[in-house]
Amino acid sequence: MGAENISAEELVERAAKIVPLLRENAMEAERRGMVPDSSMVALREAGLLDMFKPRSHGGLEVSLRTSVAVQAELGRGCGSTAWVVSQLNGNALIACMASAEVRTELFARHDTYLTGALAPASAMVQPAPGGYLISGLWPFCSGCRHASWIGVGAPFETADGQADYGLFYLPATDLEIVDDWHVSGLAGTCSNSVRAAEAFVPRSRVLEFARVLDETFLPDGLDGPLYRMPLVAAMLLNAVSSCLGMAQGAIEEFTSRLPGRGIAYTTYPDRADAPMTHLQVAEATLKLDAARLFLQRGVDDLETHAARHEIVHQHGRIRGRMDAAQTAALCREAIEIIFDASGGGSLALSNPIQRFARDARALCQHAALSIRPITETYGRSLLDLPTNTPFV
Repeated sequence: MGAENISAEELVERAAKIVPLLRENAMEAERRGMVPDSSMVALREAGLLDMFKPRSHGGLEVSLRTSVAVQAELGRGCGSTAWVVSQLNGNALIACMASAEVRTELFARHDTYLTGALAPASAMVQPAPGGYLISGLWPFCSGCRHASWIGVGAPFETADGQADYGLFYLPATDLEIVDDWHVSGLAGTCSNSVRAAEAFVPRSRVLEFARVLDETFLPDGLDGPLYRMPLVAAMLLNAVSSCLGMAQGAIEEFTSRLPGRGIAYTTYPDRADAPMTHLQVAEATLKLDAARLFLQRGVDDLETHAARHEIVHQHGRIRGRMDAAQTAALCREAIEIIFDASGGGSLALSNPIQRFARDARALCQHAALSIRPITETYGRSLLDLPTNTPFV
């Protein structure tokens, strides 16, 4: 897809049309540990992998609100696929923080997609003429089998001798993908570890986080609202939209299975007639509604400030992260209610409800979305205490 002028409604409609295919391919995604080729082709042809790429580089440059709506739609079909879409788009957004020269290199081909792994299990960076040699192992590199470029994070010393943390961009062919993604949730995301052995990275292809995370930072040559948002909060709000879709998909699947099904060891011949079913559906739906409100608030805050060219200060950035984590937690709770209400039949691997439950648990295990640490951080901010994380 080229740099088209596509409405948000059209993109969401395109996502909705792909949902049946994603449902059909969900078990294959788990079995293969990656999104099947037919799903990737459909996503690419619909333009859903180019949402955060600048129009100047052939992308769609949509709003955060549009991306969230698209990924929530995809999540109804397959949580793993929606997560991969969020990561490929999110890492394109990170790459937009690099210089115009580097963006031109990274986005040179239209079918180029990026992913990354910020936290290494081990990493060593050595200065070299014109750049650095980097070695190490980076787990949880979601979408790595679909990417042409991969950014890996590591502490390093800048050219002027300052300690910093950087994202080192490497061609995917310079990294080994380790066969270690054998998991119970989000199994189709190919979140494998990647390994580098003295791979050379030019100095220009190192994104310095101290500079990018500064409240006043603006990317070189990009002035659209999308690129004026706090990067971490925008990335996380974008990612959790997939969980919104999982919760919606679980509720839809449950209600579609109600007609003609009784409740074992009770006198109810039809589960839909039981008051407990009414309570379960209502409680799950209310949690999903609350999740939507938290996500909407987070997106509204960022987009409003960006449209006004206003800085989002530390507390606002932390609250954005809090909104993302709370969205994920509420979606997980909604799905657990539906899973519990579904009885023994929900244990079958052919039943999407158990997959939604496993995927939501996995998403909530993500270090940046784990509810307790970010709640502590948010509480510290409310009390005007120093933050306990550098990634705001």
